[in-house]
Amino acid sequence: MPAIDLARLRKQANRLADFFFLPDEFMKHLREMLDFYVNYTLRTVENVAPGSNLKTYRTPPAVLTQIENELRAVAEANPQFALDLADRLWDEGALETRLLAAFLLGRIPPQEERLLPRLTAWTQQIRDPDVRSALLSTSLTRMRRETPAQFLTLVREYLHPARMRTWANGIQALLPMIAEASNNNLPTIFDMAEPLIEEAPSTLQNDLTDLIVALYRASANETTFLLKHILSNTQNPMTVVTLRRIAPDFPPPLQKELRDLLRSPSLTEVRRVEEEPADFIVDEVPAPKPRVRKKKMDNSRIIYLHGLESNSQSGKARQFAEKFPGMVTPDFTGSFEERTKQLKPILGRRKNWTIIGSSFGGLMGTVFTCEHPTQVRKLILLAPALLPDHFAAYLDLEPVSVPTVLIHGTEDDVVPPAPVREVAERLFTNLQIITVDDGHRLQKAFGELNWEEILG
Repeated sequence: MPAIDLARLRKQANRLADFFFLPDEFMKHLREMLDFYVNYTLRTVENVAPGSNLKTYRTPPAVLTQIENELRAVAEANPQFALDLADRLWDEGALETRLLAAFLLGRIPPQEERLLPRLTAWTQQIRDPDVRSALLSTSLTRMRRETPAQFLTLVREYLHPARMRTWANGIQALLPMIAEASNNNLPTIFDMAEPLIEEAPSTLQNDLTDLIVALYRASANETTFLLKHILSNTQNPMTVVTLRRIAPDFPPPLQKELRDLLRSPSLTEVRRVEEEPADFIVDEVPAPKPRVRKKKMDNSRIIYLHGLESNSQSGKARQFAEKFPGMVTPDFTGSFEERTKQLKPILGRRKNWTIIGSSFGGLMGTVFTCEHPTQVRKLILLAPALLPDHFAAYLDLEPVSVPTVLIHGTEDDVVPPAPVREVAERLFTNLQIITVDDGHRLQKAFGELNWEEILG
């Protein structure tokens, strides 16, 4: 392999980009360029990449990087031609050409209807770890940044409970999003990660390690809380076994936090009790009744939906967050439809949500609960904007039996109590109404109400 002259390399890559619109000519000049930089000291008789079934030119990474730099702008400006060239590169079947094909997919707008079919087909075909990683990270760059909701929908498909063989793909795809500093999707990602960690398949130990470490770097407190919650409540014995195996790769502070929960139980005592034969039976003495322990509320499944002109830093939002650390208090903007679109990815497909909706947020919580009743364990409505005159189009819903508490002030001059009560009684068959001597914001009543009992 000749020494890499950067000026010559740039010139070669620039000339190669001139054939972007002519796939056959492009491939001809690409082969010549890759062959020019072959590292013969590494080339084997089989000329196959280690751990792969792909042929390889043993091309130095700097060569591919320069080619990608020259193709970036022209590919983004001409996505149709980029997709055609990506197909041609993929069919060539070499490690380097497939890495370039994955790069070109990442330059194509996520709205392009042929993008996902290509990605799905190629990830199913490939065994090479480098190409797989590129397909699930580089190829999804624009979708991840420009249409995160579409990206998360794709990841949910990878992480579907019935398709465990694609879970590794879903985890691999999530890692770049978790690492991005501006990421606002962590609540949704934590929701998707929880069932994977609890299932803890031994075949995914390395992937789970990468996922947990990435989550810890993004939010140490939330990751620690999640893992403690899983370890304290799981009924799956493999959860502790797998997490114990991979814990040495966790950051030291996380290892320390989980040490007690990951200690091995004393199996000797368990087996002795199970195997010891009973020589006699005492009928006269009844067995002591087990002590019933009150199940601790999972604060990570409580979400507060603020009002129309409010946000996550409002007085009620802060007070709830202080009372129930770890609960979700997101910001919503735009129209009702836009806010609903922002809410759904946060809640995902997870169940047992306790939704607290204030005013306009109460309307959001009502619509979501009526449309997805199996996901909601309890709905708390604070002076909700259930006004038929204003929001009739959203209130044409079927009644549900989700336990619901309506809290309204007699002095509310923003949302009249009477029509709201009428709508609530029609929609919720398991409804409790609490009337307080207060205004729309419920400032006085907030400190007087027993929120643990209301939410419990």
